[in-house]
Amino acid sequence: MTHASCFAPPPSPTPPPAGAPCLRIGLTGGIGSGKSTVAALWRREGVRVIDLDACSRAVLDVPGDGVEEAIARFGEELRTPGGTVDRVRMARIVFADPGARADLEQIVLPRVHEAVADQERAALKAGEPLVVHDSPLLLETGQEQRYGAVVGVLARREDRIDRVVRDRGRTREYVESILAAQVTDLERIRRCDLLILNTTGREVLAQRALRMLERARALASQRAAAEVPRPPASSSVGRWP
Repeated sequence: MTHASCFAPPPSPTPPPAGAPCLRIGLTGGIGSGKSTVAALWRREGVRVIDLDACSRAVLDVPGDGVEEAIARFGEELRTPGGTVDRVRMARIVFADPGARADLEQIVLPRVHEAVADQERAALKAGEPLVVHDSPLLLETGQEQRYGAVVGVLARREDRIDRVVRDRGRTREYVESILAAQVTDLERIRRCDLLILNTTGREVLAQRALRMLERARALASQRAAAEVPRPPASSSVGRWP
C-alpha cells in the first residue's frame, strides 16, 4: 500500500433499490495486473467507472472541509503550499499509529461514501444499466458481497513486477512488499465471479476486457425486480473470456 492509499477503501454505498436499472460490478486486481487498463477501456466504452482510490485521494488533495479537518487533527505542518495535505507525511503518521489511521479513516471514509453515492444516484437518474467500482482492495477488505458480480484481473507475478518497475519507476523490493500484502492469485480465482487473464499483451487484454464488458452488460440487462443473484464463487475458474 502506498502513501496514495493510506487507508482502506470505504464500504460501497447501500445497493440501488429493487427494480432500479443499475447493476453494481466490482473490478479488482493486484498491483501491475492491468486492472487500470481494463477500467480505462470500459470508461471509454461509456461505462461509469468509479475509481475508489481517486475518490479517497480527492479528500486530501482538493482544498476543502476534508483537508481542514485533517489539518486540525494532525497539525498545520501537514498543509502544503497549495492548501492540500502532504500525503507522504500523513502516510508516515498513520502507518506508525493505528489510532491516527482510525482518525484519518473517520475523516475520509464518510466523504468518499458520499462521493460514490452521488455518482450512483447520477447513474440511476440517467438510466445507466450498470456502474463499475474500480477497487484494488475489494477482496482484501471483504466487500465482494456488496456487488452483483466481481471481475478480477490476473497476470503472472513476474510480469506484474516487471511492469511496475518499468512503468512506475518502483524497485522490485517495493513491488514485492505490495504483493505480499495483497490476496494471492489462487484466492482471487476462488473469490471472483469472473476473471480476465492478462498474459499476452495489451491488444489481447483489450479484446478480453471488451468481451467481459459485453457479459457485464448482458448481466445488467437481465436484472429485473431485484439485483441478479451473484454467481457462486466456485464457478469462477474457466470463465475467462
